[in-house]
Amino acid sequence: MRHRALAGLLVGAVMLFAACSSSGATAVPSAVAPSPAASTAASTPAAGGAACSQSASAGQVAVTIKDFTFGPADIQAKVGDVITFTNNDSAPHTATLDDGTCTTGTISPNSSDGLTFTAAGTYPFHCKIHSSMKGTITIS
Repeated sequence: MRHRALAGLLVGAVMLFAACSSSGATAVPSAVAPSPAASTAASTPAAGGAACSQSASAGQVAVTIKDFTFGPADIQAKVGDVITFTNNDSAPHTATLDDGTCTTGTISPNSSDGLTFTAAGTYPFHCKIHSSMKGTITIS
């Protein structure tokens, strides 16, 4: 019985270590080559996460954050376009991919931040501060 308890503790410790060791970092390399599978299936992100990076440049695609919603919530852009999120709300927000691989910084009221994608796909996203705020980015 003592060995089972020890084995259970060991398994739990390994699982805890594995969960804690996964990176919570939001930085993603600015240029990630899409996998061959990603180029044939544009409805899902590239394997291993999104080909996305944060961008402070002025964007070709404008998204407004107002009244705790993204406008538009369904965003269409091309590979290389900068999607600029402008916060016209009284609270801070983010635009964070659901898989956690890419995010804007925290966007303060009356401020902007952006994302750029290097691979076609469909990328669901949300505000990590206000989880009810959701949308989808489609990159062609």
